[in-house]
Amino acid sequence: MTHGFRDSADGLRYEEHISWPMRLFVAVMGLAMFLIPVPFVQHGHWGLPWWQLLLLAACITAPVVLGVFFLCLACGRCLRLHFDQRQHCLVRHGRLPLRPRAIPYADIEPPSVLERSAEDGPYYVVRLRVRGERAMHLSSFGLQAEAQAWCQRIADELQQR
Repeated sequence: MTHGFRDSADGLRYEEHISWPMRLFVAVMGLAMFLIPVPFVQHGHWGLPWWQLLLLAACITAPVVLGVFFLCLACGRCLRLHFDQRQHCLVRHGRLPLRPRAIPYADIEPPSVLERSAEDGPYYVVRLRVRGERAMHLSSFGLQAEAQAWCQRIADELQQR
């Protein structure tokens, strides 16, 4: 499954992936965030001035919110796309909403390849945009020819409207 794209009998598929060690690391960081407020809770009392109570509330609330955010990242779903040849629609399984969404091919603009730069040199992403929504940047290719090949494969799939 190179770069998240693969051909299957029922259409083109794209899947992003987060490794289990990375999920575990983020989950541990999320749980560790819940330890930060402990000293603030132990040393806080109602006799403090109002501005110190406000600062205390911020020092307790911020790590808890970040901890919940990290745990949601660790347990969250990744983007999955299925170009369904039979129904002529793109089925998107994203982080939110929780149920899959079918998008007709007519609502999808033709894909393009964007060049990005990094320390290691340029890399290429396939840009796919649904009308009325923010564009999706799919995968990361080291070679422009490979990105162009997948872009053309998606364009061919969308031509079957």
